[in-house]
Amino acid sequence: MVVIRKAGGQDCELLARINEDENADFLCHVYTSWQKQGGLFLAEREGELVGFCGLTFPAPTEAQILGIRLLPDYQKENIGRDFVIALIQEAQQAGCNIVRMLTSTENYETQAALQRNLSFERRGTWVVGYREPLVSSITSAPPLKPFTPDGLEEVWQFLQYSLTYRHSEGLLFKPEYTYRSFSKAHLGRLMDAGQVYGAYEGDMLAGVAVAQVCDDVMVIRYIDARMPVVPELLHGLLADKDVSLLTSAVPTSCYRDVKPVLEKLVEKHQPDHWLVMEKEVSPLAMPRD
Repeated sequence: MVVIRKAGGQDCELLARINEDENADFLCHVYTSWQKQGGLFLAEREGELVGFCGLTFPAPTEAQILGIRLLPDYQKENIGRDFVIALIQEAQQAGCNIVRMLTSTENYETQAALQRNLSFERRGTWVVGYREPLVSSITSAPPLKPFTPDGLEEVWQFLQYSLTYRHSEGLLFKPEYTYRSFSKAHLGRLMDAGQVYGAYEGDMLAGVAVAQVCDDVMVIRYIDARMPVVPELLHGLLADKDVSLLTSAVPTSCYRDVKPVLEKLVEKHQPDHWLVMEKEVSPLAMPRD
């Protein structure tokens, strides 16, 4: 039986032993990011530490399991499955009704195991270029101005008729490599924060992007546009921004049109391809604030 607990500072040496193939920067990311987001959890069996991962809450009733790692001796047992079950129960206790995980789009074995053993379902596929250095001279295009809140209906209607929005299962990328539901209510909050941009063909809205600046990184959290307006949208997002890195999260159905522009904006575009796996659960507590 697997028992989980939150990690403490005294566990750093144990985590390094499990994750000895990674560098120190990864462990630093674990402590500064996973702990801040919701928790760094350890898996123990019969008192012995066998693995760790992150559990975060991208939205009030949504949880995501991040980066499970196990000691080599336990990777071929059912420890991973039991670890996920324990984390699902933790999410339920927190009032969540959705639990998500990410797998590489080519990791068919994990996808099949999540579907067969734990009833996860496949959701949207995404292409993510993480913190890619921008070229020194980006663009002289005029900067785009974000939508004001009175543009909510126009943008929402655009998304409702969009195949990209449907294929991405209405999800939105968050800077911490997590995904959350992209509802109309949340779109309104993003507009209030000045994070929603658009590009037009004539008088018709032809492209939408959600983006924000995080320190020296421009994070494009969602993009949905046809090729004629993609350059205007991407160049306009970066114009007059004091950033040196780009994180781009693009739904796969839109990536073919976005890729040629991204390849010109960054020094080397080497993205990862991710599949979002999702499971509906019954919360065991009242929804969190």
